[in-house]
Amino acid sequence: MKQKVIYPLLKLAVVSAALFWLSGRVDFIGVRRVLLEAKISHLALAAVLSLLPVIISGFRWRILLGTLGIDLPAGKLALICQIGQFFGVLVPGVAGDDGTRLLYVSRLAPARASQACSTVLLDRLIGFCCLFAFSLVCIPLNWTQLAAEGSTRAVGVGFLLAGAGVVAGCALVFCLSRTQLEKIVGLVRSRFPASRIVNEWSAAADIFARNKTTLLCVGVAAMLSQLLICATYWTVGKAVGIEVPLLAWTSFVPVIVLSGVLPITFAGIGVRDYLLFLFLGSALNGGGDRLAALSLLLLSYTLFSALMGGLVYLFYRAKPASQVLVAQGVAS
Repeated sequence: MKQKVIYPLLKLAVVSAALFWLSGRVDFIGVRRVLLEAKISHLALAAVLSLLPVIISGFRWRILLGTLGIDLPAGKLALICQIGQFFGVLVPGVAGDDGTRLLYVSRLAPARASQACSTVLLDRLIGFCCLFAFSLVCIPLNWTQLAAEGSTRAVGVGFLLAGAGVVAGCALVFCLSRTQLEKIVGLVRSRFPASRIVNEWSAAADIFARNKTTLLCVGVAAMLSQLLICATYWTVGKAVGIEVPLLAWTSFVPVIVLSGVLPITFAGIGVRDYLLFLFLGSALNGGGDRLAALSLLLLSYTLFSALMGGLVYLFYRAKPASQVLVAQGVAS
């Protein structure tokens, strides 16, 4: 009971400390002026861009489920991903989003619930890998700006090292032959012979080991999602007069996205503000009002996406699929 009270209070303390820190760096009257002068066309475009990654998530998930022989419509999966945005705000970190997807897919495919749930975790893993790979490509292209400050240089080096490790690990997995991957899967299964979940997930892993092209396609889609998120930040920035090239955004937005995974605040409040000031403060040379306006608008898009998910949650009811195809060689 104490943890249920203390944890929200700690997150509230983080938000309060961040807002106190922000209040000493911006003029709120100036922020209001920037918001009133924001370009409506850019804000509308950003709203569309902010919804596209959710739709792509539905198609990514559809590909993974289809590889296992679980036939669910991409549109239905996109709706579940949108609901995940709602619970992702209520429950910070990935628990709200992934927990929602796990719950719904287990209802839609009850006969294959364990394997269906494994695709949620696999999709999250691929997303993280692509996030670091995206950073590995984009950070060197904008190294001059990142290296200008010691703090941003340290973050850039950390993400470069992490990205290099992740890419090397992914390359190793793709270089392993099908026989070698099957041996690894068989070894894991032999360690837990009585575990039904391990056996079902091992069977799923065996299928994905034979379909590396599928994983590559999902990875490309995840990279596209990261690019769209960067484009959303860039478009909102242009709306409030922040003229920073898109290439610069691609080098540090992944850091902000990854920080949203940390369950230490509500809807990224505080952490996002601090990182925006960290990466763009020196480039704008005192443009704190514009950065604060940018952060408020990004928060509004997060809440808008959550509101859309809440509306879907009110009206959408998950019903088991009338027919779930069973992939050859996989027990139902």
